[in-house]
Amino acid sequence: MRPVVRHLGALAVAALTATALASCNGTTGDTLLSFSAYASGVAGAGAPFQAGHFTLQLTTARMHIGALYFDESPPSTGFDSPICIAAGIYAAQVPGPADVDLLSTAPQEFSVYGNGTADTALSWQIWLTDGDINEPNTAQMVDLEGVATRISDGAEFSFGAVVTINDDNRLPTTSDPSQPGLNPICKERIVQIGGIDVAFFPGGTLYVTVDPRGWFKLNLDFSTLPLGTSASCAGNSPGPAYCIPDTSFATGAGATQGQNLFTGILTAGPAAYSVRYSN
Repeated sequence: MRPVVRHLGALAVAALTATALASCNGTTGDTLLSFSAYASGVAGAGAPFQAGHFTLQLTTARMHIGALYFDESPPSTGFDSPICIAAGIYAAQVPGPADVDLLSTAPQEFSVYGNGTADTALSWQIWLTDGDINEPNTAQMVDLEGVATRISDGAEFSFGAVVTINDDNRLPTTSDPSQPGLNPICKERIVQIGGIDVAFFPGGTLYVTVDPRGWFKLNLDFSTLPLGTSASCAGNSPGPAYCIPDTSFATGAGATQGQNLFTGILTAGPAAYSVRYSN
């Protein structure tokens, strides 16, 4: 048995506890199980595709997935409150990370086994964190490079982007300064996805796929991006000519593009994220 990663923090411990309680107190009464879990990109992710007024081709696409959680209920409306753990019962979880090359279809294994009960999940969560989901993180959650070609005139813009998620670059301001906890950073680190019907059973394997092309559903104007530097693209070398800002609150060149990419990552849903559990 591989060691369980222990750095996901209090909320991850709470989620593990919720699963354990649900399986031991008669709520489900179903078989406890463990399983291997893998993630990969999809075929064609490195091929050209249209996004707004540009044709894009990704040459680098990597994602750090901190953990996965599978809920027996649809996406929780309670997520609109200052709570990040879903209110339902977790059917299964993979409480440890994987660093995934999204331009490869080869299954890339998570660092820990998943576990849960023989139940059906109707929604799931991807946790974008490298530690406690409420504490400062240091890892890049997403690393992108590619070329955008403007359809109208064929002008090319090589671009890069990294995505980190911390208070200083992603945390929205609260409308009530007396209640700063209304918008915890964990809400910016959890991707909620519904529309699944995944039944867990002993002897199965979990496969997650991520298609980074689904992150570009909001139009990005690559001609407005700031020039790339080692700092703005977090050390990518040789760096691209332009960089999408790693913040939701930039002003000036590329400000909207930084917000749009991050929003696309959080809200892409089935256009970018899919899961299956099979023999």
